[in-house]
Amino acid sequence: MLKHVTLFASENTMGLSMGLTHDVLKFASDLQEKLFGVPIAIKLVTIDGQPTTTFSGLAIIPDCALADIEETDLVVLHSVWGDVDDLLDKQAALYPKLRHWHAQGIPIMAAATGAYFLAQAGLLDDRMSTTHWHKQAHFAKSFPKVDVRTDRFITATGELYCSAGLNAGIEIIVYLVSRLSCAQVGSAIEHTFLVDFKRGVSGEMTSLNHQTHHQDDEILTIQQWLEIHFAESVTVTEMAARINMSVRTFKRRFKDATGETPLGYLQQLRVEQGKEYLKHSDKSAEEVAWAVGYQDPGHFNRLFKRTYGKNIAHWRMDYRNRVHAAPRKS
Repeated sequence: MLKHVTLFASENTMGLSMGLTHDVLKFASDLQEKLFGVPIAIKLVTIDGQPTTTFSGLAIIPDCALADIEETDLVVLHSVWGDVDDLLDKQAALYPKLRHWHAQGIPIMAAATGAYFLAQAGLLDDRMSTTHWHKQAHFAKSFPKVDVRTDRFITATGELYCSAGLNAGIEIIVYLVSRLSCAQVGSAIEHTFLVDFKRGVSGEMTSLNHQTHHQDDEILTIQQWLEIHFAESVTVTEMAARINMSVRTFKRRFKDATGETPLGYLQQLRVEQGKEYLKHSDKSAEEVAWAVGYQDPGHFNRLFKRTYGKNIAHWRMDYRNRVHAAPRKS
């Protein structure tokens, strides 16, 4: 049961990011309490517990200081705007706390430029990540060890979730609340907030590269959904039904928009995610295959070799040899 969520805010937090997240989680709390008698404690925190302001000057009145949070089930890092370099230095107390939460396996979601906080803490080193398109070049330059994916709305690796925009952030919240609370609460969020919000931000991320550099909003919606639900058993028929489209039309429009078939795109997401597991976990090849949605480990191994030129065992061995051979900082 989801009992506690920590919302972190700093100066120059985006008011829309903070307000939307808080509203969505309060809605989830009320429904969870109605269903199970247990509300969600939502705590808005700043580094020192003192009030600050959003990027546009709105007052942020926190519930407590960061150090006052002893236990939590989910952490949300809100998007920020403006010059982030000085801002990151001022949040120094946040980074050991993030590393501690991550070590405990607590999910941490970074909304858009909130990814800067995860990167500054060193948690995104050698991991996939995304951020708001406006800051992608700066983010990549500031954190060269991070695998910045300019073609992704959502990245999910090791319980670290990053979004490229606000609607992608809500998609992550739907997924996490469904997992940590229950599917009914997650579904209610999706139908109450996500559908209408997507209508209001149509075309938000059309400046992204490669397979998201198109303006077919329905296909963008499915791509974004797949980026967080890639491990689920899903058919082309189910994908098409999510956007009220015939299978034939869906296949044609997906191919026209992305250059890939729907299942080919899903396969690409699963293989990429498998690589993340190989880098950052000790899961066996079979466990990795199951974690990304394949019941046949041999099939996944063949797909992996076709993509990266080596089977899983050889790729992982070479990767770990490279990591161990890399010079260490003194």
